[in-house]
Amino acid sequence: MLVGQGYQGAAAKKRAKQYWQKNLATWKDAPQPMLADVDLDVDLEPEAGAFRMKGTYTLVNRHDVPLKRFALSGGDAWTDVRWTLEGKDSTPEDRVGLYVFTPSAPLAPGASLKVGFQYQGHVPDGVSRAGGELKEFILPSGVVLTSEEPTFAPVVGYQEERGVDRKENHYEPRVYPDDFYEGPTEAAWGSGLPFPFRIRLSGPEAYTLNSVGVRESDTVKDGRRTTVWKSDHPVSFFNVIAGKWTRVDGAGTTVFHHPAHGYNVKEMSRGLEAARRYYSEWFHPFPWKELKLSEFAGLANYAQGFPTDITFSESIGFLTRTTPESNAVLLVTAHEAAHQWWGNLLIPGKGPGGNVLSEGLSHYSALKLIEQLDGPEARAQNAKRMEERYAKDRRVDGEQPLVKLDGSREGDTVVLYEKGGWTFLMLEELMGRPAMHAGLHAFLQRYMNNEDHPVLQDFLAVMRPFAPDAAAFDAFTRQAFFEVVVPEYRVTETTVTKEGAQWVTTATVTNVGTGRMPVDVAVVKGERAAKDFHEARVRLEPVAGVSARVTVRSDFAPERLVVDPDVRVLQLRREQALAPLTVP
Repeated sequence: MLVGQGYQGAAAKKRAKQYWQKNLATWKDAPQPMLADVDLDVDLEPEAGAFRMKGTYTLVNRHDVPLKRFALSGGDAWTDVRWTLEGKDSTPEDRVGLYVFTPSAPLAPGASLKVGFQYQGHVPDGVSRAGGELKEFILPSGVVLTSEEPTFAPVVGYQEERGVDRKENHYEPRVYPDDFYEGPTEAAWGSGLPFPFRIRLSGPEAYTLNSVGVRESDTVKDGRRTTVWKSDHPVSFFNVIAGKWTRVDGAGTTVFHHPAHGYNVKEMSRGLEAARRYYSEWFHPFPWKELKLSEFAGLANYAQGFPTDITFSESIGFLTRTTPESNAVLLVTAHEAAHQWWGNLLIPGKGPGGNVLSEGLSHYSALKLIEQLDGPEARAQNAKRMEERYAKDRRVDGEQPLVKLDGSREGDTVVLYEKGGWTFLMLEELMGRPAMHAGLHAFLQRYMNNEDHPVLQDFLAVMRPFAPDAAAFDAFTRQAFFEVVVPEYRVTETTVTKEGAQWVTTATVTNVGTGRMPVDVAVVKGERAAKDFHEARVRLEPVAGVSARVTVRSDFAPERLVVDPDVRVLQLRREQALAPLTVP
């Protein structure tokens, strides 16, 4: 009975489906106001799994026409819900969790109003069916709440995925025309424009209470802690995370962690400090005062980069083992820190290819940071692991070009993250580091605080003027972003001969994959990190399906021939792109 009444029970499932049935046709694409200011007051009771909320949203109409009605999505578990409009009691139409407001006069273009709300609830609400994952929760171990779902705070407008069951009422994703991005494109998430944010958090004294922005005050009275956070630079979404932590301070950074989970904290702190420094140099100055990272219990395996406030599951970073082949701790820390730029300062547009500007650019940034801190070989090893995940999990018969990627197909995740990160890295290789950084600066400068949110086509339009060779830029981006091509190099027919003081190595390199990318071919002796390491290389551009005979001269006796020795070109079956050499 408790399971049936809980958040995974039949009654909750029915309400979610009714939300979908009742509102899809009317509210799915209905214009909505944007958040202009958020002020929240939240009391947390971890032992009871409960919270109390009192807050206000200032909403502004940024459309060209008046809004006669607008809607806020509320939580299924909220009780004693009360609303106000401009300080006066209001009773919106409750469409199974979608609260529809009709102001006394339509909200004119540019005009704003204040919506107040008050309620309480439990997270999770009741007994689960079989345990399992929880992305948001209020438990004795800690608290994780976000503005992505109306768990503790209202969400503006209708939620497209709420109540959708892939077996019963799933529908095909929207088909976008090729020119969908021309003109203003709405934000993929959060608010259309950043807004000021303030939150007062109250909870038991033993807990540290974190949110976005800077901590204005932290007081304790009668066993209760009260912490006030305020944004020192506008934000587009927000979260709350609490725990009984030890804190480790760095240069403008802080890591909050379970006292027994200190294994990787030094590496995380190093990554945060470096991300704040180098991303500010490469992309745009970090606009907030501090950058913090907080641990939560491993009820879900994810990390998330809210403005100034990164959240990390214990199982994805704090208890992760680093190996010489893959520094997973630094990779995930660097990726989530990159979301301060790619996902927070810059909100992508809603539509195919938009999210590549968040996840792909964050993976690209993480690889760059690893190389900055630990050298080219560390970056190469981590890039190889990403390449292997892409090759293993992609769906060859269903993979879409990056500009068409919408997350609806099996295998899209590795295209979004791994292939996306690799593609931006290859673009930098083509353009050169200074040109790439100048283009990224210009891209952020153009689309931060802009109601028109970019997708990949907008990104490429900004980057192209910075390319030293426009024709080469066009040839690469056409393949990498608008087509599905992956080179696969195979080395055969190797010979080594001695001509005077030189060794001459010849081999056949065949691109048995797709696409055409410039790539280095090197003969090497010894290991890269050793003092007696030697190499000589040439550059070629094998066309798909075509073999090229390559000759490399060296003043040393080579031991092996390697295609792409610096790991700069995404490829399949990299082990085939290497051949041992026999010296006469």
